[in-house]
Formats: sequence, C-alpha cells, structure tokens
Amino acid sequence: MNSAGVVVARVPRPAVEAGSVLVRVQYSLISVGTELAPLKAPLTATSEGASTVEKGAAYANLATHYLKASWHDPQKAARRLASIARRQLAQLKPAPKATLSPVVGIGDLQWTKALATVFESIEGRLEITTDDSPGGYQVMTQAIDVPEGQVPLVRIVGTVHNGAIAIGLLNGARDKWIGSRVFDAGRFEDYLIFNPGDSRQVTVVITTAGAGQSRASIEIVEVSMAPSSPGGLPYSEMDQQGWNVGYSVAGEVVAAGDGVTDLAPGDLVACAGAGQANHADFVSVKRNLVCRIPPGCATSTAASATIGSIAMQGVRRAGPQLGERVVVLGLGLIGQITVQLLRSAGCQVIGLDLDAARVSRAKTLGMDAGASDSDGFKALVRDRTGGMGADRTLITAATRSDAVVNLAMDVTRAKGTVVIVGDVGLNVQRATFYRKEIDLLMSTSYGPGRYDQAYEANGRDYPFAYVRWTLNRNMQAYLELIASGRLNIDGLIDRVITIDEAQAAYAALAGAAATPPLGVLIRYPDDSRALPEPADATRITVRGHKPARSELINYALVGAGAFGMSMLVPQMKKRKDRYFLRGVVSRNSTQGGNFARDNGVEVLATELKTVLDDPSFHLMVIATRHHEHTAQVVECLKAGKHVFVEKPLAISWSQLGAVVSTYNGLEDKPLLMVGFNRRFSPAVTEVRKLVAGRRAPLMIEYRLNGGYIPLDSWVQGEQGGGRNIGEACHMYDVFRSLTGAPVKSITATPIDPGTLPYLRNDNFAATLGYEDGSVANLVYTALGPKTGMGKERIEVFCDGDAFVVDDFKKLIRASDGNVLWQNGDPDKGHAEELSLLGDALATGGPSPIPFDEIIETTAVALHVEDLLFHREERSE
Repeated sequence: MNSAGVVVARVPRPAVEAGSVLVRVQYSLISVGTELAPLKAPLTATSEGASTVEKGAAYANLATHYLKASWHDPQKAARRLASIARRQLAQLKPAPKATLSPVVGIGDLQWTKALATVFESIEGRLEITTDDSPGGYQVMTQAIDVPEGQVPLVRIVGTVHNGAIAIGLLNGARDKWIGSRVFDAGRFEDYLIFNPGDSRQVTVVITTAGAGQSRASIEIVEVSMAPSSPGGLPYSEMDQQGWNVGYSVAGEVVAAGDGVTDLAPGDLVACAGAGQANHADFVSVKRNLVCRIPPGCATSTAASATIGSIAMQGVRRAGPQLGERVVVLGLGLIGQITVQLLRSAGCQVIGLDLDAARVSRAKTLGMDAGASDSDGFKALVRDRTGGMGADRTLITAATRSDAVVNLAMDVTRAKGTVVIVGDVGLNVQRATFYRKEIDLLMSTSYGPGRYDQAYEANGRDYPFAYVRWTLNRNMQAYLELIASGRLNIDGLIDRVITIDEAQAAYAALAGAAATPPLGVLIRYPDDSRALPEPADATRITVRGHKPARSELINYALVGAGAFGMSMLVPQMKKRKDRYFLRGVVSRNSTQGGNFARDNGVEVLATELKTVLDDPSFHLMVIATRHHEHTAQVVECLKAGKHVFVEKPLAISWSQLGAVVSTYNGLEDKPLLMVGFNRRFSPAVTEVRKLVAGRRAPLMIEYRLNGGYIPLDSWVQGEQGGGRNIGEACHMYDVFRSLTGAPVKSITATPIDPGTLPYLRNDNFAATLGYEDGSVANLVYTALGPKTGMGKERIEVFCDGDAFVVDDFKKLIRASDGNVLWQNGDPDKGHAEELSLLGDALATGGPSPIPFDEIIETTAVALHVEDLLFHREERSE
C-alpha cells in the first residue's frame, strides 16, 4: 500500500527461516476497517482544489496510520514515514514558473533554457550550471509524443561535477510530475522508465535538487518507446513501493524451518501477524503464529483466524457465564464473530451498530436483539435485562469518539464488566463508572503471547497448565468451532477476489460511499504471466533497474536494516568511481524491495546463496544483526567473495574460530574488512600521525557515555551479544591502531548491577597492556546523561603532551589548546573506511585493516566479556 492506493509488487519468495513455517497462501482476509481507513483520507485530499499542503498532510496521515499499525519499532516507522513523505511531496511540488529562452538542438531533442545560469552545447554535450533554487526547472525539452500502450525509455549519461540535479518527466500539460530521479555528485548512467498513465506527451526536465547551485555535463539523453507491459509485466517495476498490509492468511505448508517438528509440507494452516501473514503468494511466519486447520474447516474460512482470535480473546477477557445478557457495540466483522461466540457460550446477545443492515445480519446469525440508534438501544437493553443492565459489554467498534465507551458504562449493570476490543476514544466519564464500580478491561489482540518477543519470535510457548489460552490456542479453538458448525463464517464473507483484482478492488472499496462489505477474501491462483523467474524464486531481477557497471566493484547489501541503508550505502555512493550497488539481500522483501527500487537495484533476493553463486558480484556488504555475521562471512569467503561486515565479526569464541579456520584454509584469500571505522576518523588519523615518532609508550583514556539500552533490546540479547562485544570492540580497535603493537595483558572490572536494570557489560572498565609498553583504559558506562556530555572522549598522553578527541568533532592539543582538527558534525570515519576498501579492491592492495588485527580486536572483546562475567579463561 502506498499513497496512490494498493500496488501488487513482484518480490522474491521468503527464505525458510529457523523457527518459521513457509506457506503457499491460498486465501487472505482483507481487514476492511483497518486497511481501507488510511486510503479514504487521501481520496478526499487529492480532489480538485485541494492544496499541496493538504495533499501532503493527507499522504503523511496515510503513512502514519498504517506504519503505526504494522511496526513495533517507532524509530523504524519514523524513518520509513520520512522516506514516503519526501517522495510524495516531491511529486506534489507545483511547477515553478520560468521564462524560457532560445532552443538548443542536440540529437533528436530540442532543449530550452529556463532558470539555468549557464547552458551551452559543447562537442555534443550539454553543460549546465543551475541557479540556487530548491527545485526550479533549469532546462527542458520539447513535448515528446507517447503512442498508445507505450512507455518512454529515457537513457541518460553524464556527470554531476558538484551539488546535485534531478532529471524527470512532466505530463503533457507540464503541470504534474510523472517521475524523477536525483543524481548526486559523480558520474551516472541510467534509464528513466515511468508509466505516463493517460498522458500522451512527456517533457524531459532537468531541475535543481536542493543542493544549491550545481554544475553538470549531460552527454547522452536518448528517448525511445517500448510496450508498457511486455509479457504481462510492466516495463519498469521501480514504482512498486509501499508497505505490506494484511495479517490473516491460510494456505499450504511448503517447508518448515529448523526447530519446527510438528508441521510438514502439505499441511494446511492458518497464519496470523502483521508483517508476517501479509497479502502475498508466499509468507514465512513464526511457529507460534501458525495453527493447523482441522478437518471440516475450509481453507477460505480459516483465513479469518486472526480476526476470529481477536474476537475470542475479547470474549475470554469478558468471562461470560451461561445465561448472562451481553452487549456488543459495533457489528463489523469482529463484532459479528463476537456475537456468534457469545451465543455458543450460552449468552443472550444484544447488539448495536449504526448500520441497520449489519444489525439485521447479526440477527440472522443468532443475535437475540439489536438496534441502530443509541436511544433505542438503551431502551432495548433496559427491557431485555429487566432494568438491571447488561452483565458484560464488549466494545468492538472503531471510532475516535468517547461516546461509545460512555454508552457502554450506561448500559452495563452495577459491578458489571466492560471489555475494549476495538480502537475507541477512552475519555470515560467518571460519574457512572464510579457509581456502578464497573470493571474496565482491555483485550490485547489475539491473546497471551502477542507482542512478547520470546513467544512470537523465539517460539517459547507458555506452559499449558498456567496459560490455558495463548494466542495460538485461541486460533486453534476458533477453527475448531468453525469445523464443528458452531460458527457461520461463510455468512460473513461478501466478496472473493483474486490477487490480480486487488488494486482495483481496494480503490473501489475505498471510494465507495456505502457501507463497505464485512468480509473480503483474496484468492491466490497460479500466476499465468510469462514470469522471468519461477513464482517461488528467492531471487528476482527488478525490471527497470540501472544498467550494470562491470568496470566497477559490483556489491550486494546483505541486510536492509537502518544502518546499511542510511549509513553504509550513502557512504559508498560517495565513491561512484569504485562501487556499484547491484543487489539487495533481505528477509524483509518489502523493506528491502522498497530500498532496491529507490536505488534502481537490479537483484532483489531473500537468500544469500543466490547472490554468492553469481560471478558478477564482487563484494558482499553485510549489515545484518550481530549473531548472523559469522555464518554469513564464512559462506561469502568460501564463495570467493570479498567481504565487508559491520562489527562485530563474531560474538563467541566458536564463531571467531570458524572465521579463522575458514580464512586460513583458503588458497586464494578474498579481502575481509570489519567495520571498525573509528580508526579512520580524521581525528584519530591525525593523532596516529602525531605519535608515530614517539619516544615513550602511550597512555590512552577512552570514555564512552553510551546511554541506557533496555534489557529487552535485541542488542542486549542473543542476537546482539551485548554492548562490550557489539560496541566496545570499536574502542579496542582504536587502541590497536594508535599503539601499533599487539595486546599483552587484559583486565576488566564491571559494576555489579545487583537488582538494577543493567547487565555486567553495561558499565565496566577494561585496561589493556601492549607489547610496546603502552596502556589503554576504556571506561564504558550506561549511567551518564543524554545531554550535557558528549558520547565519546579520547585522551592520548605521550612525550610530555596530550591530545584530546572530543566526540569526533574536534581534536585539541592539550599543551597549547590548539585545535588541530574540527568539524561541525561527528566524523567517525565511515566514508574513509569504505573509500580505502574500494581502493584496495580496485588496485589489488591489502585490506585497510590487517586480518591479524581484526582477529585480535575481536578476541580482546571476547576475553573482556569472559572477565566481566567471571567465565573460565581460555587456554588458547
């Protein structure tokens, strides 16, 4: 889903992960309320007369709505939201007015100067110097006709000498962008392929891109036409971006990951979970979010298991007794299922919905009584309960209004129970609530285990005797009720569409003025198109990608997380003369796919092996979570690929041993580089030069004010390895870089956290002695302030002087206070680190960090960890 609605994107099949089940989806359920709500606001805002600000706000609201619903990581959601907002607002930017100057003809195109300060043709190329406007048109071509059923292909080759430019296509009226792409400093060669829609003309435009005055040379701009959908596929898939939707599917098990022993290929299962059980041909879902479909339950109705478990958890929280009168407020799909569950539990059910048709429908499925207006409903509850009020009320409506929760207080008896299942306003009026002493309860999603990392991701079930009804057991019970005929779910399904009809169906549902249908299923038939790869391929070629650059270092980003996408790749883009991003490997094919399409990447894969088998890839850039680094490094080295891996290299001695034995066993050794970037920072590089000719050993004091990280963060657990192994390894590498000598001795002392919410590797001091006599001390703490003190400070004492690195922003010589280097923002050496690696790969030189130093630094971190936790010292 994106701001334009719903797009069906082609992605690789998920990999088979440990603890997960790979499922070929047969049906998925559209959650009409959740999935359609964010689409309705943009439809209003994009109507004629809406301002750019209104449109931009609508798109931001759309992104915010679903991102909040889908992701548990607010920082990740914020980053994704910012990306969506930038892209949409760029498209919404109104066309700036410019006075057009005489035409310059180059090839088949006639170029007209607009705001460019310099525009001339020299030896068949365009030389352009832009003005300093944030996004003004600089030069543009004549209108180019686009035949019916064709898309324009624009081949562009050139160099941005400084700043940045954008090149894109305008529609026939020249008042709306069809698409554009930004080019930063450096050489570029690319194809612009954008679907013109119903526009029968396009204009090529070069604009500024918010980088101030910029200078560029454009060597080639060639426009050709091609069929828009050869073989049923779009010529370009670069605009197939958005975020995945859906959270309730059913289908057939294709494979079970390691640790899953009770399910096998061929089993029919139902799956739950946003971000896992999405609308897709294949899904990979953690075991505790998967349950077997019992005989007698159709796969189509089993696709409602997630919604059914939400309703069931609400009923369990209410704890109804036989013969009780129970109210259900809101008769959407969850409300309708809730009514049936309560009837199965022997309750008399009274329902309210503003749509009279939904009330009638619930009655036909067993509801005892209902109304569609609040006053009539109050009277109905009064009469049905002898004036006492309902024993229990379940709120299954979705509204920002507080009226629903206060209505629940009005119609519930004294000492009764109100359970909140839906998303409603919670400004409860105290008087009735207090007077009746009502129990107000919240029902969380599918049941116990939801949002618990240990249960959902790690597969640790709750003991049956102590937690009878987990989310998985709720799902299973719901399906068994369907199989036994006690629930009629078929009566709630209004439409069944195929995945090919999804885009049009969502648009129709979002734009419909009438009440939307209750249940809509998506069916997944075999794809009849002539696909370039099999439907179950774990690697695809994304159509419309940038042309490969064989003369450069072709690399794949392994792990499409925040650090890889926002730090490593942007730094590598600064060396366009060295690196070319050709592939992305990510288990999250939505996030990885968005990033790949944003960058015109050719290969999108979910399994590393599919890229390692490709000889055209030279370098693997590994930015996955820490516990995966070693296995991936070993696999890449064995495949003969050069490797850059973000720190740490290993989080255990056995992992480190695996790297060493693999590397030493290779006859032709690829380069191995670990992301120990701080030694390449300008400040540390300058200190290293200043102490190179020293007469005495060094004394180094490194203080790191790391801030608090919660104990349940992945950094602190099995995936991260903790803060000493995961971050302090940087400091040990700085020590090794400055001293230029091997480690001789190691001591480490932690703060004993006792009952405080810290680990022993959150706060500690480690002292390292080196063979040249130098001594380095690290003070690592999570006890410091977030403001008023920088994160890192290094003091290096030598030959009667001292040098102070202040948070990688400043280098000061202590003896005279002279500032030897300074920068407004911290420079921790990421760009230089990757630049030197590119040079080494291009020239056949050694790794910027010798292999023995990489291994030593990693071993130091592991040894310090042993000391902090009083583990037995290793004899090696």
